[in-house]
Amino acid sequence: MTSPKSIKACKMETATRSWTAKPILGSDFTEVPPLQEVYVGVLKQRKDTSTAIKSISTILPGFAHLKRCSNGKLLLAPLRSDESSCEKDHDISLSENQLKTQLKERGFDLSLLEEEFQMTKVPAKAPRTKLQASEASKIWPVNFHPDQTIESLIDGSIFDENCLHAIERIMSLVIEAARLETVGDERCTGAAAIVDPEDGRILAVAAARIDRHPMWHAAMLAVDLVARLHGGGAWDLSDEECKETKGQTDAVEEDTFDDGGTDPSATTEDQSLKRLRRIKRRYQEETPLCYPRSLSSLQFPVQTSLETQVVRKGRRNNGAKIEDSKQKECDDNAKKCGPYLCTGYWAFLLMEPCPLCAMALLHSRVARIFYGTANQSVGVLGTKAILHTVPGLNHRYRVWSGILERECRQAVEEIDARRSRN
Repeated sequence: MTSPKSIKACKMETATRSWTAKPILGSDFTEVPPLQEVYVGVLKQRKDTSTAIKSISTILPGFAHLKRCSNGKLLLAPLRSDESSCEKDHDISLSENQLKTQLKERGFDLSLLEEEFQMTKVPAKAPRTKLQASEASKIWPVNFHPDQTIESLIDGSIFDENCLHAIERIMSLVIEAARLETVGDERCTGAAAIVDPEDGRILAVAAARIDRHPMWHAAMLAVDLVARLHGGGAWDLSDEECKETKGQTDAVEEDTFDDGGTDPSATTEDQSLKRLRRIKRRYQEETPLCYPRSLSSLQFPVQTSLETQVVRKGRRNNGAKIEDSKQKECDDNAKKCGPYLCTGYWAFLLMEPCPLCAMALLHSRVARIFYGTANQSVGVLGTKAILHTVPGLNHRYRVWSGILERECRQAVEEIDARRSRN
């Protein structure tokens, strides 16, 4: 049971926090749903409402996101079909007389309605959030059941105070790493950290070093460091600064990833579980991996779980069920095949990632991305584009901006000034 003192402390901490985690959502969740023109019929008598709704819903189904009748006005049909609404001309594709003919031929009792139909505008799409539903309801009553997962993203309840405090500590580490070692450019700069949210273990920390390689952006290096824990890695980060880490990795490489080679009877699942255990052991023994190596001298925050339980309300919560099923699928795949790169991990970035970094994080299957300040030049997670909402992607992560935004912006300015002097 939470004591009154701890509740008060949490409230004070919230009041003094200088930043807010802002979710980066697609336009489906942030913009007011568009409107479409429709025909409505005015009922002569309110007692016929139920009969009229049942009849019109059978004859002309649709408008599932809207109440079919409001204040004695029966929603009949759109003025334009889906095809004509996309055309440049604004000619009405369905006249009032044509609609009356259709209704009469299909058995609707036109005597229930006043002689002349009216035209009005109603929301064309179902609202996705409570705010959208509230705005849409001012125009026409809607059928809406909130998705608690989405609402928790919007109102911030997806994180508790302990999680927010841990997020702040990790971002502070990223800021210090950037100040210490970053060599970036005007398009992408800063540092990155990859974290396992289950126990809060920081797996990798990297600072951009494009002076050594044009692709050595912070996120790219951080993902490559995690890949090394799995026995991979695209680059030979074996200069003097990371020679020690490279030596540790090579020393256990053969033993760790030759799973089941001496046991022909071992099943694929047994081999995968064995590999998973060995990877986890390497996490405990070798992390955090740092590049450049000098970042290991930084003071790392106390390890604590970042996972929080979202309180789900109401009987209808299909979104939450989908989230849970996706997580279960990821867990099952990890047990069968071992974790794929950064599956389920969280990434912390000083600055909004460029297209290269954003795609690398997508391909590596990170679950969440947190960044401090916007990338006005080429940022694709909120500024120039919202990559993770593009249709057809085989993976999507959640994104938040504004983590220690002021401090991150100051760090970027310092790094830019240092680059200008050099």
